[in-house]
Amino acid sequence: MGSARMWSSLLNSLFPWRAPVSRESAHPAKRKRARRGRQPAGASIRLARSNAYTGVARFAGRSIDRLFLAGMSRPHRYPDAGDLARVGEEITAAHRLYRAGRPVAPSAFHATPPAIDEISIEPAWHPSMRFEWLSFESGYQAPSEDPAADRWNNYDRNHVAHAWVARHSGPERPWLICLHGLGTGGPYADFAGFRAEKLHHELGLNLVMPVLPLHGPRKPAALPIASLLSFDLLDAFHGVSQAVWDTRRLIQWARAQGATKIGLYGLSMGSYVSALLAGLDNVDTVIAGIPVCDIPDLFVHHAPVDQRQEAEDNGVLGVQTRELFELVSPLSVLPQTTLENRFIFAGSDDKVSTPEQAERLWEHWGQPGIRWFAGGHVSFFWSSEVAPFVDHRLHKSGFAVLDH
Repeated sequence: MGSARMWSSLLNSLFPWRAPVSRESAHPAKRKRARRGRQPAGASIRLARSNAYTGVARFAGRSIDRLFLAGMSRPHRYPDAGDLARVGEEITAAHRLYRAGRPVAPSAFHATPPAIDEISIEPAWHPSMRFEWLSFESGYQAPSEDPAADRWNNYDRNHVAHAWVARHSGPERPWLICLHGLGTGGPYADFAGFRAEKLHHELGLNLVMPVLPLHGPRKPAALPIASLLSFDLLDAFHGVSQAVWDTRRLIQWARAQGATKIGLYGLSMGSYVSALLAGLDNVDTVIAGIPVCDIPDLFVHHAPVDQRQEAEDNGVLGVQTRELFELVSPLSVLPQTTLENRFIFAGSDDKVSTPEQAERLWEHWGQPGIRWFAGGHVSFFWSSEVAPFVDHRLHKSGFAVLDH
């Protein structure tokens, strides 16, 4: 018995992607025996989270997350007097437009976009690799009767979609669509966050990195960083809708280049878009890193008590908002990707997207493979657990070209 424990410990040290709640890693006979007296799924995943805690990593991750949240909560981002009343009126009008008397499935709400007819492709450079800068007219417009249409449609720089592309010449290989998190959207931050050099050179993948609406070159100069999530909730609603629209067009473009295998890999807000996309488009694998899955709930979690109460009083947070966001929520769709090719990693002490968001997505996805790493939201970047997990899961789902 002692030697078995020692061997198990050695395996876990050598292969840290063997997550304790990853169902496919357990032997079928052991799973059958465990079912008789095992804990509920919620208790099991919380045990896995608690086992991921370490003192230093937890303190460092928590501290950095709090600095990040402080930057996102500066006074100029707070609503002024009357802003919440205006937003509440917009929510009511949008709910009446999109949800009044008729439940609409996300698959019906998100129309299939047309193929890209004109695209600009320019060579670009990064210290780790050469890549291409793609740009094209998005074509997404908020309907004229939408209460936020004038504001959203007048974000001029947002009309042009951008993406960073690193592709190989020669034989066809898998394409991975990498969707960045809130506040990034530039090649330096995105290449580092996704470890693009390793994915492209060592795993041999073609990469497409779309820029989310209101980010990077799409951000109007007057808006602060990370404006996609602000008290103007309809901007988040249309931002997600447009991100889905633009990325589906890029998926079509990749298939036109000969792609036969396409995966999605999202970080934070990019995980939200990836998880929603996986329910609307047929992709081969999907990885949700430090995921967000419920935007209204995230606002409730982070809003100061007095602002939360004022928002509820003005109809900004409530039933109408939740019903509206069901149209753009990954919790409203099931991935077309098979269960064994859905993966999640999350910080055990994430103060930004919170572990509860990861738990809810894990439950909704049918409890796929998940890896809890010791740390917070931002500290995934230097975690020794995340990179092996992602690489192993890409290998497992056929997203690696070892003979290039």
